[in-house]
Amino acid sequence: MSLKLSDVDWSELWQEEDTKAIAQSDFSEQICKFSGQIGKGSDRYIPLRNGLHLMMCDYELQEDLTLDGQHCDITYPSSLCVSFVVAGTVRTIHHGLTDDIFEVPGKNYLEFVPGGRETEDWAAGDRIIKIRVGITTEALRTMSHDSVAALPKELRLLVERRELPPFYRLETTTPEMHMALQQIMNCPYQGWTRQFYLESKALELLILWLTQAAKLDRTPKLCSFSPSDIDCLYRAKDLLTCNLRQPPSLLELARQVGLNDRKLKQGFRQVFGTTVFGYLHDYRMQQAQQLLIAGQMNVKETARLVGYASQSSFNAAFKKAFGVNPKALQRGVKQ
Repeated sequence: MSLKLSDVDWSELWQEEDTKAIAQSDFSEQICKFSGQIGKGSDRYIPLRNGLHLMMCDYELQEDLTLDGQHCDITYPSSLCVSFVVAGTVRTIHHGLTDDIFEVPGKNYLEFVPGGRETEDWAAGDRIIKIRVGITTEALRTMSHDSVAALPKELRLLVERRELPPFYRLETTTPEMHMALQQIMNCPYQGWTRQFYLESKALELLILWLTQAAKLDRTPKLCSFSPSDIDCLYRAKDLLTCNLRQPPSLLELARQVGLNDRKLKQGFRQVFGTTVFGYLHDYRMQQAQQLLIAGQMNVKETARLVGYASQSSFNAAFKKAFGVNPKALQRGVKQ
């Protein structure tokens, strides 16, 4: 049975175990470690120049949890923050704004829900890792003053100081974003070089996200698929993800879900933003990343579980997706 908590309950059950500041050039990183009746976790806050900051969150609960919280009731945010899910799954719902949403590895989100009620479900033993990239509204306004029209619609309203309605947008994290995230998590530098390196990666992530979001806003939404077609596409997705070792061919997949192969290919591009086997590849990489971060399997076992007979092929695919080889990722997580 899931433990149900409010925001206040959540805060009271965590006990701050250790807080320390690490001086890096003219800035100080803050690392807060927590432990309590429900699990353990840590937050690392890294202030950067030009209105930027990074936050790395790492939590693991000892029992299933439902958290019912209330967002601050503000009319105009002083900053925005894009959250990238690196590991773990949280089911969330913004009441009155969204249906159930799964925040999973390979996804990122931006939200503004002033005064809104949010319910989250966390699973026991599921390690949740998120990297958040933040920028002040003023810094975004300064950086985009010549190209406001190119911003995603929500940020355009924010920069122009117009009324901003509540919103939640969930996007897919691209391979380029994955690479930058891994480079942030495995930063090889210390001191002022670390500060400049992380600042460059935070900017890179933000630029990649802004470019993707603006492009999606410009893409016309097609309505050529019926609700039953959409159901077939989701069944096809499930068949792929449940058969990582021996996925069906394109024609076999189309036959199993009752679509022709042309509609299947078009549907995947429209609904999931990639090809059929592009989706399979991305899912394999996301699952492999989760397994390696969890540390319960070695690289060879992980490769085999996600459908790679050749470890060298897996290593190459993983490095291309995340910018780091699998063994280096595992070593970085264990340190």
